[in-house]
Amino acid sequence: MKKFISVIALSIASFTSQAASVAFPESIEVLAVNGLSNVDSRYLELDQGQNLIEVQYRDLFETNAEDSNWVKSEPLYLYIDLETAANYKAFTPSILSEEDAYQFIDNPTIKLNDGMGSEKQVSLMTHGQLMAKLLLSKQ
Repeated sequence: MKKFISVIALSIASFTSQAASVAFPESIEVLAVNGLSNVDSRYLELDQGQNLIEVQYRDLFETNAEDSNWVKSEPLYLYIDLETAANYKAFTPSILSEEDAYQFIDNPTIKLNDGMGSEKQVSLMTHGQLMAKLLLSKQ
C-alpha cells in the first residue's frame, strides 16, 4: 500500500511540475485558452510547450466628473511557447489615459516575467495576424 501511495504522489508531483501558470492584470480578460472558453481569467494553468491564449483589453476611463468611457480591444491572441514550468506574470505598459489605451490597442505588447528574473516582451496578435502566421507557417 505504501508503494502505491508513493507512486501516486510521484505522479502528482511530476504532473504539477509539468505545468506553468500565467497571471494577467485586471485590464486583460482571458476569453479562451487553446480553444477552450471555460477558463479562470485571472490565473491560468498551462502545459509546457505551445499555448494560444485569447484575451481582450478593457478598461474604464473617466472623461469628466460625470461621465466615463470603456475602451475595449477586439480579441487578441497570445501565442507562447513555455519552456519551463514557472509562475509567469503578464504586465501591460503603463496605461494612464484613454489615449494610452488606444496606443496599446494599436500596438499590443505585454511583458512576461517568470518570477526568477527573466522577462520577455511578447506581441499580441489580431485575428488577421494570427491567421496570416498560421497560413505562412504551412508554406
